[in-house]
Amino acid sequence: NSLFIFAVMNDIITTMFNKKFMEELFKPQDLYSKKALRTVYDRLAHASIMRLNQASMDKLYDLMTMAFKYQVLLCPRPRDILLVTFNHLDAIKDFISDAPGILNQVDETFRRLMETYNCLSDGEFQLIRQTLLIFFQDMHIRVSIFLKDKVQNSNGRFVLPISGPVPWGTEVPGLIRIFNHKGVEVKRAEFTTAGNYVTPQREGSFELYGDRVLKLGTNMYSVTRPVETHMSGSSKNLASQAKENIAPNPLAKEELNFLARLLGGLDIQKPAGGETGFRLNLFTTDEEEEHAAQTRPEELSYKVINIEATQVCNISHHWFSPSLPF
Repeated sequence: NSLFIFAVMNDIITTMFNKKFMEELFKPQDLYSKKALRTVYDRLAHASIMRLNQASMDKLYDLMTMAFKYQVLLCPRPRDILLVTFNHLDAIKDFISDAPGILNQVDETFRRLMETYNCLSDGEFQLIRQTLLIFFQDMHIRVSIFLKDKVQNSNGRFVLPISGPVPWGTEVPGLIRIFNHKGVEVKRAEFTTAGNYVTPQREGSFELYGDRVLKLGTNMYSVTRPVETHMSGSSKNLASQAKENIAPNPLAKEELNFLARLLGGLDIQKPAGGETGFRLNLFTTDEEEEHAAQTRPEELSYKVINIEATQVCNISHHWFSPSLPF
């Protein structure tokens, strides 16, 4: 089993950090749709001999999106989105510490991230953060690990902490300073806060190797526990209301062309010979998986785009079952 897991992780990470794929991701572009994101995610998840049925794929995708939304929402300051990303990369490098070739791919991505984003202002990072939160604002899927840690309410909305370290470069709340027209402080007033705030001892490292300090983006599973995702009532209503328009999108052609270029860099590994790989079931039993597939709201089904990467112009829509090799 450990050899299978090692092979799967290597295949997925190699595909994810493929040079052509990264080049397309780093090109300036508009944020693309949820369907396009799901398409890329499906391709990455099936970049190895591992296969997931639709219900397990849906569950994995729900967990990924809600975990990332949680991380972006709770970033102490917008610039810390970079530190969250670096925590992701650090964890990935731990998986491939014995594969120097793949490790170089990840390090190159780190350098490109620094080159692209390190020079941005705090205002630009705030725009990035708000754009990401707008993308996820209608997604309120309950995840057991968040519910147990009381960072998510029963309606699927996250709870903002009122205690803990304040953002780097800011002061603990509780003091009001009043200045005159010359900028000279003339008065101070103190007030009591509801939370217990502390000043962070140091800023997280933005270097290739270093202590990120921020824990968002690190492993959520310090203790082994089941992960479940549930659609809350409000989520079902929002999903219905936020259902994408059936009317033709004038930008659809451009998005499909971008997606074709993007997926063209994904070299999906197919099982050798007659092997069919192994199937990953994120439910306790096959019956639970089948039941989840049948009860998932129709508006949350993803119409995935099938693209023939060898011919960018050959683009077609069809319903796709993630249980089959892409």
